[in-house]
Amino acid sequence: MMRGFGARALWVGGTLVLASGCLSGARNIRAATTPVGTTEVGVSLNALAFERGREQAYLPSPELTFRKGAGENWDWGGHLTLLGLELGTRHRLLEQSRWTWSFAPSAGIWYVPVTNNYTEPVNLRLGAQTLLDYRLSRAWTLTGGASLTGAFAGPLTAFQGRFNGANLLLSPGGSLGIGFRLSPSFEVRAEGGLEFPLGLRGGSRPPAGHAGLTFRWSRADRR
Repeated sequence: MMRGFGARALWVGGTLVLASGCLSGARNIRAATTPVGTTEVGVSLNALAFERGREQAYLPSPELTFRKGAGENWDWGGHLTLLGLELGTRHRLLEQSRWTWSFAPSAGIWYVPVTNNYTEPVNLRLGAQTLLDYRLSRAWTLTGGASLTGAFAGPLTAFQGRFNGANLLLSPGGSLGIGFRLSPSFEVRAEGGLEFPLGLRGGSRPPAGHAGLTFRWSRADRR
């Protein structure tokens, strides 16, 4: 039984990775939207990988996440880190017994303390992610994500209208995650992903990645 389950998970995982390759920051969300009248809160423990100078660098990134059901087919929410905030919506496009497909646009602002030739402290991001859930069982859900993000990276003087040294980036990416629901109101989710930044003024940049674990609770709103 476990062998069949593992084979099915690997097959679906490979399909989702290939599907996500054409279009990730750590968003740690699934395709299924939060029901109306429900609020979800979570804690994510992520590690970010990126290039600093000529060496690979790693940065821990704890996050607080939240989502709130707003309509029959959509919700809104975001995640807050020590260095930034991202807000967005999620819209369910298609749902079947085992599959859910959704679209999630978002916008965020970040402070990046580590700089190099193409990264500056002030980062503004605007992008979208398409998500596909495959329910392996009542408890296990596999999620593939594909994203396309535009980013502005500028110095602190950007707030004064001076943009010398600023960079414009376009980053396609992909992610793969798996969630396990321990109870109707508590889920644990693991996710990993890659982004491939392209400098609009200077070609491709080294890829960046993330991996992390999210603990998420949900509760019905008081009326």
